[in-house]
Amino acid sequence: MCLLFLVAVTALGLASGVLEVSVSGMSFLRGSANYVWCTTSVLGKGATGAVFQGVNRHTGEPVAVKTFNQLSHMRPHEVQMREFEVLKKVNHESIVKLLAIEEEQEGRGKVIVMELCTGGSLFNILDDPENSHGLEEGEFILVLQHLAAGMKHLRDNNLVHRDLKPGNIMKFIDIDGSTMYKLTDFGAARELQDDQQFMSLYGTEEYLHPDMYERAVLRKPVGKTFGARVDLWSIGVTLYHVATGMLPFRPYGGRRNKETMYHITTEKAPGVIAGVQTSENGPIEWVTSLPETCQLSLGLRKLVTPLLAGLLEVDPQRMWNFERFFQEVTMILSRKVVHVFLVNKVQPLTIYMDPEHRYEELQYLVCEQTDMNPVNQLLLYDKKHFSEVVAMDQPASSYPSTTPRSPLALFSKQDDDVTLTLPETPAVKFASFPALVSVEHDATVGKGMCGVGHAIKRKIDYFSNVCI
Repeated sequence: MCLLFLVAVTALGLASGVLEVSVSGMSFLRGSANYVWCTTSVLGKGATGAVFQGVNRHTGEPVAVKTFNQLSHMRPHEVQMREFEVLKKVNHESIVKLLAIEEEQEGRGKVIVMELCTGGSLFNILDDPENSHGLEEGEFILVLQHLAAGMKHLRDNNLVHRDLKPGNIMKFIDIDGSTMYKLTDFGAARELQDDQQFMSLYGTEEYLHPDMYERAVLRKPVGKTFGARVDLWSIGVTLYHVATGMLPFRPYGGRRNKETMYHITTEKAPGVIAGVQTSENGPIEWVTSLPETCQLSLGLRKLVTPLLAGLLEVDPQRMWNFERFFQEVTMILSRKVVHVFLVNKVQPLTIYMDPEHRYEELQYLVCEQTDMNPVNQLLLYDKKHFSEVVAMDQPASSYPSTTPRSPLALFSKQDDDVTLTLPETPAVKFASFPALVSVEHDATVGKGMCGVGHAIKRKIDYFSNVCI
């Protein structure tokens, strides 16, 4: 509504001069030489500023405008200028596009004008009950692809972000309906070579590397310095959050239990990708695989789990570097995806094949997910035996395309029964509301119920489509 009003203001010619419009003495329009924005149309807020929705006063193009508060202006001048310099240096489709840096009228300082990402932040998307158990597989792949591409561009320019989290990843929806996830908020970013270190503290505590958490949150006077690889830990936490809808390291009581949070992240064994404490002073449940309740297929989970284990490694000797991360993501994205429907169990499978793998490897990967020996596998494509469609030595990269709605059909030669095995839902039953009324607790319980409902609906939709 506010955006429509801004467009109307522009069309009426008010943008040519008068920008201070008030209702009952309250000013809610602000502007610069070429842009005007509404202070009631808040897209996001942080410690040093806020982002508002606005428009180009000449064309009516919707934009996002970042303004800075008094706390930001109290920082050293070189720190204030750092975000402007970083944004001028980067230019990539996976990074929110800089449109202009202008002086705000009324002498309030500089503002950053950026392209508007109408899909909102990844944090808000994950906060939707529909995504309580993470994003669906195709969307997760997009986040992984675009996040890695954006980070590759930053590292190619010797830049470190230092505040990576879902709240700083925006969903951009193009006019053709295509989606792009973009990095934003470079207020903590700085130039840093791979062999350089820094000491200043930035970031959001749940996504902080343990060494930074120790100093920034626990306030321990340790003389550690930090390198660019701290971004990799934040990427790992973010990707786990995107895959499952939950943070990987969860002490009982959340932020108030900071010492346990530090213990979980620093004491976990190699290969552990999550640690959860479910009671006061209770034991930690160590997790080495993604939960079955997430929307990722078993095939993708097998690829993503070692990626997360490498990113969420605190031992400097085991910790990944950026080159390893980019290589692993490239490997995952290059896989040939083969959709298979196991008729005997009415079960969908998603197989991720190396592009150079042959038919024998496909059979092995099917066996890995079904325990069905290759000699008992009957794979059909378009009513033909799949071995008649592709040669045994033909690379997977040249296999015909499949989709969840048009998969390969898999039958067991050994078992002619058909048994519908429904996947487990995220909870055996809906939670119940306690007798004592608590708005905050009741909202959490209600959101959890909605999440379970959405998970059940997805299963019903899938099996309904299969029957069709």
